[in-house]
Amino acid sequence: MEFTIERDELLQGLYLTQGIVERRTTIPILANVLLESDADGITIAATDQEVGVRRKCDAKVDRKSTRLNSSHANI
Repeated sequence: MEFTIERDELLQGLYLTQGIVERRTTIPILANVLLESDADGITIAATDQEVGVRRKCDAKVDRKSTRLNSSHANI
């Protein structure tokens, strides 16, 4: 996954997920954020199985991909 995005655009997308994703969970995958890149930009998504959030961010995508990242990792 390779893309170029403005810092504020990425931080706004990640900020939305912080209220959804829990640090301590019995289901480890719920502590992650899904990043999907396509020709239109990137999509950031997260859920806690009750509430979900998905945000499309403008970005220049060089290589399309999908991956899970820890929601509390430093960027």
